[in-house]
Amino acid sequence: MSDTGAGPLRGGGPVVVVGLGYGDEGKGAAVDHLAATVGDAAAVVRFSGGAQAAHNVRHGARHHTFHQFGSATLLDVGTILRAPTIVDPLLLAVEAEELAALGVRDPLALVSADARCLVSTPIHAAMNRAREILRGAGRHGSTGLGIGETVAFDLAVRSGARRGQLIGNFACPADAPQEPALTVADLGDPSATRRALDALAAYAAPLLAEADHPDAAHASVAEIAHSLQIIGEQVRVLQDADAALAATLQAGTVIFEGSQGVLLDEWHGFHPHTTWATVTPRTLVAELEAMGHRPYVLGLTRCYATRHGAGPMPTEDARLMFDEPDNREGRYQGGWRTGHLDLPALRYAAAVAGRVDGVAVSHLDQLPGAGLSVADTWGGQERPLVPTTGHDIAALETLTAKAWGATPDYRALGEDPEVVTEMIGRAVGAPVVITAHGPQRTDRRYV
Repeated sequence: MSDTGAGPLRGGGPVVVVGLGYGDEGKGAAVDHLAATVGDAAAVVRFSGGAQAAHNVRHGARHHTFHQFGSATLLDVGTILRAPTIVDPLLLAVEAEELAALGVRDPLALVSADARCLVSTPIHAAMNRAREILRGAGRHGSTGLGIGETVAFDLAVRSGARRGQLIGNFACPADAPQEPALTVADLGDPSATRRALDALAAYAAPLLAEADHPDAAHASVAEIAHSLQIIGEQVRVLQDADAALAATLQAGTVIFEGSQGVLLDEWHGFHPHTTWATVTPRTLVAELEAMGHRPYVLGLTRCYATRHGAGPMPTEDARLMFDEPDNREGRYQGGWRTGHLDLPALRYAAAVAGRVDGVAVSHLDQLPGAGLSVADTWGGQERPLVPTTGHDIAALETLTAKAWGATPDYRALGEDPEVVTEMIGRAVGAPVVITAHGPQRTDRRYV
C-alpha cells in the first residue's frame, strides 16, 4: 500500500469505476491507482463493452492501452471478463503479446472469461466497418471493432429476425440463422465454433457485398476458427462465473472497471451516437448488494469535456489545445474533440449512474493557462436533464435534440484546483476523493 493509504476507500468492499462523460475520463489510470493502494486487490472485473475500450496506464517508463485486460494487469492482478462483456479472443491475444513485452509474465494466465460472454470476431468487425462506410457523412462514431454487430447479431438470432428487420437501428442483411451466436463456452468445441462462424459469415455476406470496400474484408472462416481454438485453449473459462465472482469478492477488494462513459450508455446516451452496451452501474450495484456487499461507486471526470467522434457536445471549443499523447482521430470513430466543463451534462451523468459515492477528477495539471470556462446551465435552463426510463428511443432522440441545440451559459472556470474540484463535487453530489495532476500512477492521490 502506498504511503497515502486508500483514503476514503478503506473497508475492503468492491469498488465500481464508472466514467461520467463520453469516455476518456481516466478509468484505466484510476483502476491502476486503486489496485496499487488498496493493499488487497483480488481482481479487476470488466462488466460491460468489449475491446473498444482504450484505458491508458503509465507507470515510469511503462505505458499500455488496456482494451480487454483489466487495467491493473501491470500489477499482476487478474482479470475476470464477466457477461455481458464481449470477448474478442484474437485481439486479446494481441494485447497479451504487448503486455508480455512490458514484462508481464504469461498474461493470458491472468484472464478468466465467463462462459456466457459473446465472442466478437473479424466478421463482426467487417460488418461494423461496412455499415459505417455506407452511412457516409452520417456515421455514428463507431470504433470499427464490431461490438454493436456482435450484440445485434445475437439479438437477431434470438428473435428469429428476417432480412430488413431492424434490430435497434441496424437492418438485418439476411434472415437470422438458427445457429446460436458464438460464446466463450463454444471455444472449447471446434465443431460448434465452425458452425457458428459459417452461419455468421452467410448472414454478413449481403452487407459486406454492398459496401464493397477493402476495410469490410475479413479472414476466412477456417482461419478464424483455427485462431479462436488456439486462443480459447489458453483462457480459463468460468462455467459458473457468479460463483467464481462470489469467491473472489471474499478474497479481497474487487475493482469493477467500466468500459465507456455513461453519456454513451445505450439507454441513456445521446442516441444514436452511443455504444451497444449498458455502462451505467445500476444493475451491477443491485447484484452486488443482493450478494451482501456494499459497493463503492467511484465516478470519474476530467476538469473539462472531451469526446471522440460524432455526437452532441455542447461545450466543444476547437480553440482549446491540450497535450493528448493517447488520443487521436480514429478511422471510424472520428476526431478527438475538447470542450469546457459542462455541469448540466455532468449532473445528468450522475443522475443516470444512479449512485455516485465519490469522484475522481483528472487532468488538473492542465488548468494553468488553459483559459477554460464552465457552463452552469444550457440556455438559462435551471432544470436538470431527466434520465429516460425504460427503452424509450423517442425520449432519447428528444434528449439528443436538446443537446444538439444547447447554448451553454459560460463563466470563467479559474485555475485553482480546489475551487474546480469543489464545483465538480457539488454538481455530482458526492465528494471528490481522488485527484490527478498528470498521467503517471504517482500523479494521483487521495484527498
